[in-house]
Amino acid sequence: MAEEYTNQNAKKALVADSDPAVLQAVKDQLQGLGFLTTAVDTDTMATEHLKGEMFGVIFVDHDLGGPAGGIKLLELAKEMQPDGSRLLLASGVGVDEMTKIVMKGLVFRCLTKPWMTNDMKVAALNAAERYSLRKEIEAQESRIQTLTEKLQGAEQAVSQVNAKRGDSEEAPEDSGASAAAPAPSISVSYSADDENIALAAMNRMLYTFHPNLGNTAMRAKALCATIADTMDLTSEEARILNLAAQTHDVGLMSCEIGMVRRWMRSPAKCSIEEMEIIKKHPEIAEETLVSLNETYAPVAEIVRHHHENWDGTGYPDKLKGETIPKLARLLGPVIYYCNQNMADMALIREMETDLADRVFDPDAVRTLVQAIPLTRMPRGEREILLIELRAGMELARPIVNTNNMKLVDAGVILEEKHVNKVHSINNMTPINPLCLVFC
Repeated sequence: MAEEYTNQNAKKALVADSDPAVLQAVKDQLQGLGFLTTAVDTDTMATEHLKGEMFGVIFVDHDLGGPAGGIKLLELAKEMQPDGSRLLLASGVGVDEMTKIVMKGLVFRCLTKPWMTNDMKVAALNAAERYSLRKEIEAQESRIQTLTEKLQGAEQAVSQVNAKRGDSEEAPEDSGASAAAPAPSISVSYSADDENIALAAMNRMLYTFHPNLGNTAMRAKALCATIADTMDLTSEEARILNLAAQTHDVGLMSCEIGMVRRWMRSPAKCSIEEMEIIKKHPEIAEETLVSLNETYAPVAEIVRHHHENWDGTGYPDKLKGETIPKLARLLGPVIYYCNQNMADMALIREMETDLADRVFDPDAVRTLVQAIPLTRMPRGEREILLIELRAGMELARPIVNTNNMKLVDAGVILEEKHVNKVHSINNMTPINPLCLVFC
């Protein structure tokens, strides 16, 4: 998926780490991705660079300058360059501390040492994309504000002219003339273009972070469009549901990628502490959306509650029954459906018999079941381990070696010869252990 960065500072990176080996490794990886990288080994040097130039991406070692010393630098970076995407390089950080760091908005992403090469790539590109998104939105808002001021100035001038005319002229009694009506007030709104820019960027970020998340968002969007039509939702309700479908998982990008992978494969594979972090993602998504623009507040509310359960056992607020917002009740079963790899009939039967009236609103499940055959959805994709490759699978993304040469192209339906070839090459020179296949 091609990445575009609209701001000149998006791929300028500051890396602060006290370990020379880590510092060099991060610098090498970032430069390989086209980043202009400044590497420092003290918080003092990092601060001086923050004072003197702008960075789209900022990596900070948790233990820089002593235990948790990196947190002070993150707080300073947030204050000095609030638009910069801050990433924490950590090892042995407790769950409680990590949760506090994320909830305070100090970091965009956490990377646990040692990290996989692909995880660093994904985190860096997502961070640059996030910075570009924020800068583009700022530019759009500035243009809107400038235009608004011009319109308001023109409005005021017209009103003054009309007022003077009214003072000096008396309209004929039967001419139909009347005093000029006050001009309509002008309000600044978040335009459709702004919205499209934000959504496109977030979708790219989601897909890059974890393809399953991006794919689920697009599938959920398609289903929600059908549901909006079949339920005769208002245009505003349809818009909110559409946006919530596309952005419900943006909060997961603040979590460590390995944790997210385990959760998506099976929540039972996550520890209690990891699940506590995962359960924060609806709140983080809510904060992310509102921080982009206040007009996203109704969308953010639905996103916050997409994991609430009909019986009150969900999160984050343990809402129950009809206290859950209507659109969130509609979105919940849609997301569940789009995340599963079961055959449709088996999945629908499970949702109708086991999950309706417990996890999901029964009416919402019935609405979903009606919408499924009426919807053309993007094909489902899932990320699997290289060792799980089997003949008969269809690749959704090419398998490449360490030099980015294609071993097997996307769209190929695997045969035993393909699987054997990939495993043979991997045994000689390890390649990315993850691949993407169509469900």
